[in-house]
Amino acid sequence: MTVTTVRRAARVIFAGSLFALLAAGIGTITAASTGASTRTITIGASLPLTGPLGGLGSDQEIGYRAEVNDVNRAGGIKIGGIKYKIDLRILNNSSTATTASNQARALVTRDGAIALLGGATPTISVPQADVATLLHIPFVTTNNPDDAFGSANPKGWKYAWDVFFKEETQAKTVGKWANVCTSNKKVALFNDTEKDGTFERPLYRAAVKSDGDRVVGTYTFPPTTTTFSSFITSAKAAGAQIVIGQMLPTAGIALVKQMKSLGFHPDVVILAKAANAENWWKGLGSLATGSGMELTWSPAAHYPGTPQILKSWGKKLSVDTLASAVPDFGAAQVLFHAITKAGSTNAAKVNAAITKTNGMFAVGHVKFLKNHTAVTRYLVGQWVHGRVVQVYPPVPGVKTECPMAGLR
Repeated sequence: MTVTTVRRAARVIFAGSLFALLAAGIGTITAASTGASTRTITIGASLPLTGPLGGLGSDQEIGYRAEVNDVNRAGGIKIGGIKYKIDLRILNNSSTATTASNQARALVTRDGAIALLGGATPTISVPQADVATLLHIPFVTTNNPDDAFGSANPKGWKYAWDVFFKEETQAKTVGKWANVCTSNKKVALFNDTEKDGTFERPLYRAAVKSDGDRVVGTYTFPPTTTTFSSFITSAKAAGAQIVIGQMLPTAGIALVKQMKSLGFHPDVVILAKAANAENWWKGLGSLATGSGMELTWSPAAHYPGTPQILKSWGKKLSVDTLASAVPDFGAAQVLFHAITKAGSTNAAKVNAAITKTNGMFAVGHVKFLKNHTAVTRYLVGQWVHGRVVQVYPPVPGVKTECPMAGLR
């Protein structure tokens, strides 16, 4: 059975355990009757299940449904002494920002969602956060670098919250890991023009410089770019042995394939976002061997609930999938914890409870800053024989494989 088949099976299992009942009204709870008295609250999520971000969106769905499944299996969320089950409504925005915005609005105004969970990357989540702000509906998301998300609203977010890592930490950690391998310390940077890629570019430059590396090529391109021959030729001529970048999966897959065909074989390759889902291995096969991957979660991090995750739904999934899915599991935990603390589905009360979040969740400690972001750790994984292992910070018994075997 392939990883993709397992992933789909996991979604079916989680979906089958949910209660598809009548939606709750905005800011209130409505009891739905199925013979016996059963109460539900509706939570909405517009995710990129297809399109360029499809791999990330599918992982998000797994994480959100897993937490909803856990809550419902325990009887639901207790509000006012009564437990309410969660009706999770998920729509596919096909990786399109306008659709993500429209669906977020529909989930609230049509389906009665009392809160929203967000999609991956600022391209999808920021338009959703704008809708949440306009409608005064709590919105919790992840898979969005903190500063790119936090700065997306110059007036400051009111109802939108993001749980992820800081870009500066990302840049510094990538720089440290890249130098675990012996190289000539020449770096080529590949960043698309999406908000997170633009935000990260100068941070990468500063980080590698502080580690004694030298940037010999900086290449910028629209997110949908799939032809990189001129950039690759330039980086190869400059003698770059380290490639660091941030781009969509489709672009990253095209870049690595063209690097191979043009005889450019750097020792270290890590492309943030591109390598963060199983479609990276599906698209590249053995070419991906030795490439780096950003991790927000890893079994080696020993976050709360890790044994339970690995024993239950995580048993069917690989680390690359869990690295994207568990942060969403954690984001849903944060939202449901706030609803419980508020003792209400009133939007203002739930939002106030999110503000006070300060505790341990599946992604570690969560406490929101003034810009409505909560900082998680940044870890580096490496693709080895079709699976991902954490290599930085170092894990006992695991070492970075150098040089990148897939391009040899």
